[in-house]
Amino acid sequence: MLSASSTRTFGGATLESTVFLERRLRAHLVTRDRLLYDTAYGSRGKALGRVVHLYVMLRGALQIAGAPPVAGPHAHVLAETEFDHVVPGARTFRSFGAPCEIVELRVPAADLRRPAGLDRGPLELPPRVWDACHALARSRSEAAVHRLIEALGAAGVLSPEVTASVVTDEPERFVRTWAVLRPLYGDLATSTSLKQVAAIARLSLRQLGRDLHELTSTFNLYGGGFRDAMRVLRLRAAVTLLSAPGATPGDVARTVGYGSLDAMGRAFRDAHLPAPSLVQAAVRYRD
Repeated sequence: MLSASSTRTFGGATLESTVFLERRLRAHLVTRDRLLYDTAYGSRGKALGRVVHLYVMLRGALQIAGAPPVAGPHAHVLAETEFDHVVPGARTFRSFGAPCEIVELRVPAADLRRPAGLDRGPLELPPRVWDACHALARSRSEAAVHRLIEALGAAGVLSPEVTASVVTDEPERFVRTWAVLRPLYGDLATSTSLKQVAAIARLSLRQLGRDLHELTSTFNLYGGGFRDAMRVLRLRAAVTLLSAPGATPGDVARTVGYGSLDAMGRAFRDAHLPAPSLVQAAVRYRD
């Protein structure tokens, strides 16, 4: 298992994030204080229906479009088209709080033994799973992720194959590559180029390309490539930080590495999103 953490205070708000990577799953622990994320402004792209998301809200509120907000704790199983690759016509939702704390697991659809979809309503989880989620929120450790996966397997929510697939000691080539990428996640350095990464790692571009391709393919990262991963992470960070009470679009553009507001505007257009100013008007956090 590989992991990385990031903490950023911005515009009167705080974003704390830890990601855990495994071959058959990705776990994401997020704490947002006075920030809002709306899936209506999330990633676009072709959904293949191969993955689902176990979305566990420990603190904060979730509001499905057209319905009143509901305070946590509660859990839902989200289809790929409701979170990772939102498509026209899919139900959207927003989550927010002061703070809002979420545990999210991305797993193959065949490995989650519960039906997906916001229309299915909240998912019932046994106390052991809730305890494991709270333990993960406290420790933010790889061992806590493993215990959560085991609890979900024992409860029949996840298939036993997911638990068996966890790798305790990663191969040296993955550890070496991740050691270079981990600080980029911590700094929200989503504009870092392959050339810059190669210089940090003291590798040729060709060798780095091979290492990154193997890493992103093995862990199924955001389209399977370094540039795709950086593009998705930068866009999600921008949409989230636009909700900060004291943020300006120009500040967000510089913080996440677009360099200018015009560049961020082009990225939003390429992602079929409204202009940053319109997104901000829709998502700005209000107590």
